[in-house]
Amino acid sequence: MEEMIFADDVRETMDQFLGVIPDATRASYRSRLMRGIEYQALKKGVTLVSRDMFIEAMEGTFPKSFDPLIRRFKDPQGLSEMVSRQKAVDRANPLVKVKRWELPPVAALDRPVKKVLALLAGPRKKGNTDCIMDALLKGCTDAGCAVEKHCMSDLTISPCIGCMACEAKPLDTFCAIKDDMTGLYRSFLDCDAFVMGFPIYTGRECAQAAVFFDRLKALRTRDHMGKLARKRKGALVVTWGWPTDDSYDHVVENAVFILKLFGIITAEIVTGSGFWEAYYGKGMAELDKEGMAQASEAGHALA
Repeated sequence: MEEMIFADDVRETMDQFLGVIPDATRASYRSRLMRGIEYQALKKGVTLVSRDMFIEAMEGTFPKSFDPLIRRFKDPQGLSEMVSRQKAVDRANPLVKVKRWELPPVAALDRPVKKVLALLAGPRKKGNTDCIMDALLKGCTDAGCAVEKHCMSDLTISPCIGCMACEAKPLDTFCAIKDDMTGLYRSFLDCDAFVMGFPIYTGRECAQAAVFFDRLKALRTRDHMGKLARKRKGALVVTWGWPTDDSYDHVVENAVFILKLFGIITAEIVTGSGFWEAYYGKGMAELDKEGMAQASEAGHALA
């Protein structure tokens, strides 16, 4: 294609944007951004790169978690107003959003859903992740399921130490670490559906959720792999602070993939956003009554 010409304000904006990126990854980000700009130029059939084209390239190149950074350049006034609105709770028009994802139906699995194992990985009991999760679990119990719920803050579950003892010989406790994960392994394998809730604090699942995922590795060994052949339904409840409802979809999607490795086919996903500043208070999710109703419907559908 012909050589692209950058408007003066585009060069300045790009330098400002890349100036925020750490030195170690700046060249990589610049390369990806240039490919995004070239795509926009080809799509529009132009060689002059306008500021609007540059913003479109940023939005198309980087994940939605870059939204706060991109808004600093796209709409700084709007960003400032958004930040200000989060500092006080508007109960008439709250900024929190609870959303049930539209997912393809899961085909009938090995047996009907009667026993549901639920794990709250988030550290705050009665926090927003917990509130949404309880709404979903109420849908399960209303449909006649028995729910076994655990809060990781009540359990002692240590991080995986990479000893690989689970690969060396059969372990009745599944893992060489003797802690509350032993009972969770058994419940996990025995349940008909698995529900997990966790918040996103720093652009990924919270630490407790990461520890649980790592410890599941003991099940993907030659002694226990066969037990994962029975596919079970799953549901995820994931929350974050930033008030856009798709900022961390990629984190949710990664959790869906991890659970699939352990025989869990995700049938329902409910996410919550906007829990930031004044909206971080416990129970703020309940301000979105329609969304909470959708969470309950998700639990009923899971069953």
